[in-house]
Amino acid sequence: MKRALSLLLAGSVISTVALVLFYNYFFPNAIPLASTEPLLAWRLEAAFVVTALAWTAAFVAAASGLSLLLMTFTNRDVTIR
Repeated sequence: MKRALSLLLAGSVISTVALVLFYNYFFPNAIPLASTEPLLAWRLEAAFVVTALAWTAAFVAAASGLSLLLMTFTNRDVTIR
């Protein structure tokens, strides 16, 4: 279980970093819900989707990291039955 959570943590951290870099490169001037200059609607929608995916990947990374931390400190190996 620890190996699976470690792989999940590594994959979600890598995908979070990749999505953030993608967002900063392709949408440098699109700030969802705070933009003052008019952009095309598809750019705002695409920026919102990329931002939502990045936040979801970051949440998965945080949850798996927290569960790994708790499993390490409690010295238990969780098995799914």
